[in-house]
Amino acid sequence: MKKIWNVSERAFITRNKDKSTALTDFTVEAAADRNLTVLQLSDPQIVDAGQIRFFDRLNPIEKAYWATDKAEERCYGYLRDIIGNTKPDLILITGDLVYGEFDDNGNVLKTFIKFMDGFGIPWAPIFGNHDNETVLGAEWQSKCLENAEYCLFKKGELSGNGNYTVGITENGVLKRVFVMLDTHGCRSEMGLYPDQIKWYTETLGKIKAEFPQAKISFVMHVQPMVFADAFKKYGFTNCDTVAHPIDIDAIKDKAETDFGYIGADLKNPWDEDQTVWKGMKALGTDSVFVSHQHSNSGSVVFQGVRFQFGQKSSTYDRANYITEDNKIACSFTPAGKPIIGGSVFSVEKSSGNIVGAHIYLCKNNK
Repeated sequence: MKKIWNVSERAFITRNKDKSTALTDFTVEAAADRNLTVLQLSDPQIVDAGQIRFFDRLNPIEKAYWATDKAEERCYGYLRDIIGNTKPDLILITGDLVYGEFDDNGNVLKTFIKFMDGFGIPWAPIFGNHDNETVLGAEWQSKCLENAEYCLFKKGELSGNGNYTVGITENGVLKRVFVMLDTHGCRSEMGLYPDQIKWYTETLGKIKAEFPQAKISFVMHVQPMVFADAFKKYGFTNCDTVAHPIDIDAIKDKAETDFGYIGADLKNPWDEDQTVWKGMKALGTDSVFVSHQHSNSGSVVFQGVRFQFGQKSSTYDRANYITEDNKIACSFTPAGKPIIGGSVFSVEKSSGNIVGAHIYLCKNNK
């Protein structure tokens, strides 16, 4: 069992390698005197235009905007701002760390890992639908993540790349479990596969037997269809949302627990009959964290469960911008002032409940 302290000694993590005794793959022990801060980063999706496979894959503006030397301006500067100002104890990255198609030499992922490890803060990533498109393959990418000092990642033998659990403990008592799941890439059917569902059902059953009060969060890239129901209370119909976006923060009678923006219909939703979701609910989950929808950052509590799209954390690929006429538009290239940040919440040290959820926007945002 390898113990790693972060640089500020705000928390420590253990890699639980003894499968006979470990209930979770990783454990983060919270500081005794305060709640644990969790930061959700979404879709950094770094593009290295210098690695395009086909000359006409990007237009001239995109080639210039996502040039090899633009990573600091398009991504790392934002992440440095977000992490430095939110001071998290644990970072969840909900997929698409890199755009694998534009990282065939692996330099983008290696640089990203070195950057994240540099904060000395435990960070737990999952694969998005674009990560594994590199010619180097997901096995190579997974090993890079597994070998990083502060990265909590386990590829495992299940479908996809990276299905594992991160437990939050206080004085050794398990308070919350983050179930990290791969919802698969563009070249396969997106969603969760039977072996993944069987695994987390059995794993959470064992955890609940020993720690019945432990809270459960599911973390994945692509949202299940239940998200459509969750946002209906604010007029979401999953039909032509681009023309009729929903700014939850601007709604006068919104619930105090809810916030964020919905600018697009659900992309690649799965579990249309909600069979998988009903199983998750039966296991006692109280929160589901996703990304994938770059123009969506909404977070609502529906039927006692928080459903959260993470705030886009870089300007790579599509991102929201504030236009000159003070409207929000999603664009591949600059369309005004970028809206970039991260989603933040705390795990209450006594109960394990999620409290204080909000969005942090970088300094040059609205």
